[in-house]
Amino acid sequence: MAVIKNFLSAQKQVQDRSHGGQGPVGLFEIWGGSDFAGGVDFVDRMVIPAKSTIGYHRHGNNEEMYIVLAGQGTMTVDGEKIPVKKGDMILDPAFGEHGLVNDSDADIDLLVIQIGLDK
Repeated sequence: MAVIKNFLSAQKQVQDRSHGGQGPVGLFEIWGGSDFAGGVDFVDRMVIPAKSTIGYHRHGNNEEMYIVLAGQGTMTVDGEKIPVKKGDMILDPAFGEHGLVNDSDADIDLLVIQIGLDK
């Protein structure tokens, strides 16, 4: 049986200073680890307002992908600053460091998919 969820209608939570960043970030939890048979930890939508950030942080034994649905900003992956925009897909490697700065005047809207490598 197919399960369908609409990520645009997921319930919004507000995280202040996500991963030690600045400002509020909208978090919409879409899928959790128990929804999958494989190693997916979660699929979330995040909306990062202008001048807010996801703080620079390190992950453990998992990979994370950011898919930029709208907006633009600056992603830092393992110390390298990279401009990102709508349509970009950023792979954050296991045990890597990353963060995202919305240095624009519009929201960044993105999907975040995390895959655990030890499952």
